[in-house]
This record gives sequence, structure tokens and C-alpha cells, in this order.
Amino acid sequence: MSSFRHTASSIVRTVACVVGSTLALVIALYLPAAADAAEGPTAVEAVVAAPKAATAKVNAELAVCPGQTFSQPFAELGDSNYYTLVESSESAATGEGWELLNGASVVEGTRPDGSSGGVFDLPSGSVAISPPTCVTLLYPTARAWVQDVSGNGGVEVGVYYPGTKTPRPVGSLTAKPGQGWELSAPFNVQPQLGGKEEGVREVRFVYANVGRGEFQVAGLYVDPRLTH
Repeated sequence: MSSFRHTASSIVRTVACVVGSTLALVIALYLPAAADAAEGPTAVEAVVAAPKAATAKVNAELAVCPGQTFSQPFAELGDSNYYTLVESSESAATGEGWELLNGASVVEGTRPDGSSGGVFDLPSGSVAISPPTCVTLLYPTARAWVQDVSGNGGVEVGVYYPGTKTPRPVGSLTAKPGQGWELSAPFNVQPQLGGKEEGVREVRFVYANVGRGEFQVAGLYVDPRLTH
């Protein structure tokens, strides 16, 4: 784990200087080097390997993951879909369970709802990787809150799927400089890339700031396509 963090930190810092870089380029550069430095299981497996596959059966009607709760957090903004909150993406002040690399951190700030608490701060070149999150084939999209603290660019979003060694780019989070929190457009989670069989699978979301600005992110919500 320490080998991965050291290698990832040094190389992602270099990548951060490349204007117009993409999430795919970031991963392509730093993950192979980290894997070469690892012994036994690859560094990728050590950092992003999902825990044992869930054994609970999927609800046949709604095809949702067991134990998750759902709400309509964006109803006032015209989005009546139900969402489930990714662990520690909003409520935990410490970002527990997230891998924070190359300057990514949790800082005290004003959250999108006006309360005070922890938000993810992503300076240029930083990377944050979520804890394993359960999804099914019926979890098509996700949204998050983002604000531009300084500079320009955006935060690229990727997803690690079971059996993959690099994340697949699925979208980006952008906001107007100095305008506070903005809700991202829905981005495609593409759960079928983790296998086309029915049932649950665990994925990890990746935030990578490959631009020159500084961004903050709070609340990653995944849409399970419930009937409503």
C-alpha cells in the first residue's frame, strides 16, 4: 500500500502538469509503474480490490443492492429520481474508506445544503478513490455536487469494475468559477462493464483532477432506477 501511494503520488504530480490530460492518461502512466514496484498481489489489487462478492440475493422486482437506503435529494431541482449515497461521500468528515492521493484531502467547509462539515478538496493532480460500492445493471447514472475553488478545468470521473486494472472514464464534474456548489449533470455508470450477468457487483469510483484548477466535491449519488 505504501509503495503504491509513494509511486502514484510522484507520477501523478508530473501528470498534473500536462495540459488537457485525461483520466485514462493519468491511470495509464501511474498504475503500471506502481504494479512493477509491488510484490505478490499487484499494487492495483491491493488498493482497489473489492471485498468478497456479496452473497445476498438481489430484490427480484427492483434489482437493488441489499442494505442501501434511497431518497429524492434533487426533487426541488426537477430531478425526481431516487438515489443512494456512496459511503462517506458526504456525511463523513474524514472521508473514511476513500484513498486520497497526491494532495487530495477532506477539509472543513460549507456543504451544498449550507451546513458545515467535511468536503473533498482536489487540487491539481490529485486523485480520490471511493470505497467499494454495490451496484447492479439497473444503476445507470450518478450525480455529484462540485464547486470551482480556483482556476479552470474540471474533475474527471472513472469507475473501477470487477476484474479490471484501470478505471473506465465515465464523465466529468465542472462548475463556474466562484459560483459555489453546482449539481453535476448525470453521468453514465456503465455497470455492464463489470459483467453483463444479473445481480450485484462492487465498483469503485475515481475522481482525478487533471487540470490546473482546484475543485471541491461533495455527495456522490447513484441512481438505482427505482419506480416512482
